[in-house]
Amino acid sequence: MRLVAIALGLAGAAALLAGCQSTQSKSAELAEQGGRVSKEQGLEIDKKSRDVKVTSTAVVTDPNGTAAIVELKNTSKKTLVNVPIAIDVRKGGKSVFANDAPGLEPSLVGVAALKPGESLTWVNDQVFAAGPKVAVEVGATDERPPAKLPEVEVGPPRVGGDPTSGFAIEGKVTNRSDLLQRKLVLYAVARKGGKVVAAGRGQVERLKPHAAAGYQIFFIGNPEGARVELAAPPTSFE
Repeated sequence: MRLVAIALGLAGAAALLAGCQSTQSKSAELAEQGGRVSKEQGLEIDKKSRDVKVTSTAVVTDPNGTAAIVELKNTSKKTLVNVPIAIDVRKGGKSVFANDAPGLEPSLVGVAALKPGESLTWVNDQVFAAGPKVAVEVGATDERPPAKLPEVEVGPPRVGGDPTSGFAIEGKVTNRSDLLQRKLVLYAVARKGGKVVAAGRGQVERLKPHAAAGYQIFFIGNPEGARVELAAPPTSFE
């Protein structure tokens, strides 16, 4: 996995597509697609991870929806795969949303891979109730990692849209490995002055070995003038 960081200048940018699709409607599509491979029992964390540290959290909201952002760091010397992440968005001291409902796709309840010492910012853009804070619990994983993680390279984005229709980016993602990547999820986070101002997710259904495909990510929040980080952890290991 490679992380791309790029500063976005959005003033005067044209929309990527005629009638830029909203983050909310795109999120609904992703949920429907991913629901077929979800954990039907809902997320439950029995044992907390000693290897993954939560270094920061944030919540962003706009008319299209709410996203929870969690920055993770693998503090161990081993690769971790399929790490569960439980979030609890809170408002006024009360829980207003948790990602423990049955039917959620895997990328909304965990991260597919973390290399030793790696930091990654995970995004759940399907938070259906807004709150200013998010509590996070990272679960331990006993799944055996591959000897070598497949490498996925995210290319630089092009940007378009506006605050009314929603900001979006698109570009190319390349599979540098010999393995087909299925339901590859890309995470995008925009920071300005060290603060998260926008975030989103995209998905590529199938990315063939040593091939490239287009990605598109719709933001919640306004990334104008911000520095955008992109990451795409591999999802298929054999």
